[in-house]
Amino acid sequence: MRCSTVQISASGISQLEESRIAAAVPKEDIRRIKLAYDSSTRHPFLQFLAGFGLIVTGLVFLIAAFIMAEVGAFFFHLISHTFSIPVVPIGLWLMVGAGLWLLIGVFRGRYNLLISTAQGSRKIFFGAGTDIKDIVHFIERANRELGYDIDLSIKETMYVKDVPADNSVHNANSTS
Repeated sequence: MRCSTVQISASGISQLEESRIAAAVPKEDIRRIKLAYDSSTRHPFLQFLAGFGLIVTGLVFLIAAFIMAEVGAFFFHLISHTFSIPVVPIGLWLMVGAGLWLLIGVFRGRYNLLISTAQGSRKIFFGAGTDIKDIVHFIERANRELGYDIDLSIKETMYVKDVPADNSVHNANSTS
């Protein structure tokens, strides 16, 4: 069975990338599985630090450039016959924008399965746009049909709007 980029079978759990297995954990190696929500970046602290540094540096130099422009100090421009381009302010605004982009990336997260094995922990990520209701339904089905014991304690700390039961699925199950 499959949900987004995660495939669970009787032999183990695997991460899919473009219909091929990128990472796999055999069922016999699994000690504990837990649904988690983590930052999708590999090193969130370093990315936060770099983003914050770019923003602060860019803003400080933008203020300094503004003061220099008001005082009348020499300011670097690319001048043509029709217009001039203020290179330094544009570069500083790009620096601030890159810092904001890095900060936003730290706080963007994805759901994943945190798998504990004898060799350590492994994260199998769901796709970025995967709905939590689909993930929970998928995990409950894996628990029920394949005998996995996946911890869903994260549900207790979050609000998921209940959807009405789909009568077509219920009716199809009762007739067969």
